[in-house]
Amino acid sequence: MRPHEVKADQIRFVDTQLRIAALQCVNAGLRDMTVLYNDFARSKRPYFIEATKPLKDFLKRTKRGNIDKYVVSLANRLSLDSAQQTQFCERSRFAMQMSAKMPNPAGLITLMPIVYQQPERTCSAVSSADLYN
Repeated sequence: MRPHEVKADQIRFVDTQLRIAALQCVNAGLRDMTVLYNDFARSKRPYFIEATKPLKDFLKRTKRGNIDKYVVSLANRLSLDSAQQTQFCERSRFAMQMSAKMPNPAGLITLMPIVYQQPERTCSAVSSADLYN
């Protein structure tokens, strides 16, 4: 991934993980999670919009499908992984609270309960142009 694509992917990762937390953690007794997520989503909306094109470009270049398919796959993986994380809700809540102090949502990446990993490269996704960039 190119640096601007990594940043875009991190923004999508943070948003998706916090959205899952907002949905799951309300049932765990953290009633303010929906409000915290909505505040986060409203304040960071310009970043989400800006991150869409680089992520779409990456998906197209690597033949990984469209952004909707990618986000659904990411959400499914994060939802499954969240069950394995101790303090998923508490750490997600803390990240949402800290988001007000962080202008770019990618800055929250180190606070996420589930660790970010770049998408793996596949042999078919490598082009000669990638070798020189």
